[in-house]
Amino acid sequence: MRITGTIGSTSGEEREQSRTDACTETFVNRDAQVLKRNRLHRSDKNKLRHLIEGPVAAMTAEQLSVDLDTGLENHPRYEDALAGLHRLILEPGNRLDQLLSCLENALPANSPPALKVLAVEAVARQLGREWSEDTSSFIDVTIASTRLQDLAQALALEAADRISAHPAPFAAILLPKDEQHSLMAYLTGAFFQAFGWQHQVLTHDQPSRQEFAGVVGRADAICIGWSNTRLRPQVRQLVDDIRLYAPDGNQSLIAGGVAALESVEFLVEMGIDCICDTAYSAVKIADNFNNLEKMDFVPPKVHSGHHAKTRRIDWRNP
Repeated sequence: MRITGTIGSTSGEEREQSRTDACTETFVNRDAQVLKRNRLHRSDKNKLRHLIEGPVAAMTAEQLSVDLDTGLENHPRYEDALAGLHRLILEPGNRLDQLLSCLENALPANSPPALKVLAVEAVARQLGREWSEDTSSFIDVTIASTRLQDLAQALALEAADRISAHPAPFAAILLPKDEQHSLMAYLTGAFFQAFGWQHQVLTHDQPSRQEFAGVVGRADAICIGWSNTRLRPQVRQLVDDIRLYAPDGNQSLIAGGVAALESVEFLVEMGIDCICDTAYSAVKIADNFNNLEKMDFVPPKVHSGHHAKTRRIDWRNP
């Protein structure tokens, strides 16, 4: 009998003393429940070892090589897929089903929903670079961004069908009043959906007070997208209203966007928990906050004047 936490491997000499290819081992877990586990037959062990050392190791290494934080554009394997999607969103007349088909066929077979969202995000960043370098017109970028936003919403719906019957955590993705750039908010929502969350994207002046209060009140995480630095007063009003309808402050408050990265001190002073430079980072941080909340984890507080708040800034140099 072995106790979990002290399980060791049997010596070669002991294994040789076994007269059968398969045996039953009894052990006790931390709850002192007696369980039984059948060992693999020796032939199956060898087969499994060859599989792990061969195709399984190769596939695992490939998946681990994809840094989800930096995006697919940094991985040569996805160049053709991104180029194909970029071409389609700029060509006139292409429909949403053609864009979805491009993602399905260009990416590796059975790619998870998050990988598809990463591809859309990478193309969106490429459009941003082309706009800043004046290599794409305003009309081209506007039409392409609208198509990418439709694609992000379609991927979110596709991922929603995979969510189990168990209650999923909910993310409120909020934009300040007059914010015109909503693509990244919908991409963030698609990421949340791909990782098993539910979500809703709202502009601050879009819902009624009652609807806004309901969305904020049920949220397990609240994300604020902010790209226009001139909207600082609107962001402050948005955060004030979030505090009004979520007085307990149990939800994590996460901000992202160009203006957010340029206004770190302003956001921290208002009590934002984390400032992110990628949608993927926002989702993973929300996951961590949510899991800690379920465990009733109380982090050490950082004291500043009369207020205490644990904060994190998550941004990397490009």
